[in-house]
Amino acid sequence: MGKRLAVLLMVVLLWGCSATEENRMDEALAFRAGLQGAGGCTFAGEITADYGDQVYTCAVTCTTDGEGNLTFCLTAPETIAGITGTVSAGGGALTFDGTALAFSPLADGMVSPVAAPYVVAESWRQGYITAAGPAEDGLRLTVDTVWADSALTVDTWLEKNIPVFAEVCYNGQRILTIHISEFQYNT
Repeated sequence: MGKRLAVLLMVVLLWGCSATEENRMDEALAFRAGLQGAGGCTFAGEITADYGDQVYTCAVTCTTDGEGNLTFCLTAPETIAGITGTVSAGGGALTFDGTALAFSPLADGMVSPVAAPYVVAESWRQGYITAAGPAEDGLRLTVDTVWADSALTVDTWLEKNIPVFAEVCYNGQRILTIHISEFQYNT
């Protein structure tokens, strides 16, 4: 009788875990569906690029569309504020007046810090969701994506189905983070 009860309890516990994992994946898919249904989003972000020996931070406002294009405007630090750009699957462009960015690329030369919002937003839009699990105040979403023919992993923390933080990892090492604010679906 004791073995049967133990087996029954194990089955109930495993079934409960499976249902919870399925609910978390449903939340992740609902976020993606909302993004796709709105045709993109707008958000502000504070990007931190970690070069190992140096860490750089800048602030940006971003808008994405339903095709995966992203436009951005750097808002801080003051020395680069006002620089705008676009990023898409086909490449990117910067617009500036007498100012040049000196960010070296990361991930073996493939990702610039100002491309981080694009990499993150594209992972939300169409990356392969590998995991969706609990986070302190919501959901942690893990997505594998390909950028410049190289695999990157993007983890995003959502609170009430709104992204608040994301990190980009290359070869298991975190290279970029974004603190996300002012997130809104396009209308």
